[in-house]
Amino acid sequence: MIIINTTYHASDNIKEIFINWIKEIYIPTALQHEELSEPQLCRIITGNENEGENFSLQFHVKDTASLSRWYNETGDDLAHALTEKFKDQVVGFTTLLEIIE
Repeated sequence: MIIINTTYHASDNIKEIFINWIKEIYIPTALQHEELSEPQLCRIITGNENEGENFSLQFHVKDTASLSRWYNETGDDLAHALTEKFKDQVVGFTTLLEIIE
């Protein structure tokens, strides 16, 4: 099992809009193809010296092949939609975590 973790930095002036968009648009759309499960949106409370806030969005996925299918069918479109909506006010990076225990 793999956790796909995307860390986002959102500008102060749009952070509530960003949270709502993730909850109302991104997560429901991401879950439509059943490759991803167990969504979790967290506020990162350490290491924030800059303006704005940091968030972590996590999903569980069976394996990298399933994740690749999801990216091809849904993930790339969601990333594009996020960029179109928030421009440079939200930036992010993704990390894959393997569950050991």
